[in-house]
Amino acid sequence: MRKRFLIGISISAVLLVLLFRKVELGEVAEAFATAAPMGIAIAVLMHLVVLSMKAARWAVVLRALPHPEPPDPADRARRWLVFDALFFGYFGNYVLPAKLGELGRSILYSRRAKVPLSSVLATILFERFLDAATLVGLFYVAVWVLPLPEALPDWVTLSARIVGSLAIAGLAGLWLLSRWLPPSAETIQIGGPVGKVLRIVVGVATTFRSGLTVLREPVTALKATAWTLAIWVLEAVSVLICVEAFGVDLMASGAVIQTAVSSFAIAAPSAPGGLGIHPGGTVLTLAPFGVSESAATAASLVVTFSVVMWVVPLGLFGLLRQGTSTAQLRADLDAVTS
Repeated sequence: MRKRFLIGISISAVLLVLLFRKVELGEVAEAFATAAPMGIAIAVLMHLVVLSMKAARWAVVLRALPHPEPPDPADRARRWLVFDALFFGYFGNYVLPAKLGELGRSILYSRRAKVPLSSVLATILFERFLDAATLVGLFYVAVWVLPLPEALPDWVTLSARIVGSLAIAGLAGLWLLSRWLPPSAETIQIGGPVGKVLRIVVGVATTFRSGLTVLREPVTALKATAWTLAIWVLEAVSVLICVEAFGVDLMASGAVIQTAVSSFAIAAPSAPGGLGIHPGGTVLTLAPFGVSESAATAASLVVTFSVVMWVVPLGLFGLLRQGTSTAQLRADLDAVTS
């Protein structure tokens, strides 16, 4: 974990040096001074809506997951568990080192809902592949349907092809696993140490398979897909509003492409908040659309702030409501990752 954090810090430091060789801090400050406060406020509020929609989508996916104990209607904390776990996950991704938020939210949900950790991780893996496939689909809609100012850089289209291929392969692989993994470790009839190890492996695979129940329920999978499409369309609209708050008329295609590129870039190791990666990717992506480097950097800072502003207080409050703490989850994370 420490090694990954140091790698992220190094990458962010290099990118920040490269970025501020091209962007003057004074110009970024001037962009903020002349920005439309209402546009920025709307963009910040829209990110709370987007995050809440992600919680609603995860709830749809989790409802397909077998739960050994039905939630108690009188347990108020349990009713908020999906929301609290998701916001803590984003808190971990944006604020804590090494981007262990996804594992953290999985542990939190697993502990409170009493379901296997591997089952919860399977639902998040499904979401990630679905996000990637949807973003690539929106990218090609922007390229083929919406107006573009000029030909996009080769690295953008190449990245879309690679990510799209990986996303489709990932979803197909999960679909196959949901059907071909053994339903129970009891199917292993081999005795001795080898059989014991195999039963442990199959037991983990079985719980992972149960997390992919959504892929065996077409209606649920379609609902999750609809939520995903709505999430990323609204995210692109918020980017459009945010950039235009800095006095730039951005094409809708630019907002969609920036959303896709920045979402993929932020997954790379970096300092907390995607420092360096998100601004750099935004500057490169919006340059063909005539957005100045200072305006693109300022808009990127607003987008990052819009997420951090919500996930820090709501993520920490969610931990308090669920009766746990960052120290307890850190101990669980260390136990899992060690």
